[in-house]
Amino acid sequence: MRHPVVELSDCIGCEVCVEVCPEVFSLNDAGYIEIADMTAYPEACVDEACRNCPKDCIAWAD
Repeated sequence: MRHPVVELSDCIGCEVCVEVCPEVFSLNDAGYIEIADMTAYPEACVDEACRNCPKDCIAWAD
């Protein structure tokens, strides 16, 4: 199954992904982006997060 991944070492914590796709991305108490555990991810929503990430640290993985 295809799922989104975030390269945390590149992430600046801008929360753009959380704004455009809150059902998938969230900010945890430690200040890191977390990805929801889902059986299927909304492709349009995740694609929007990928496109808008200023550090290009969100991608799809198999």
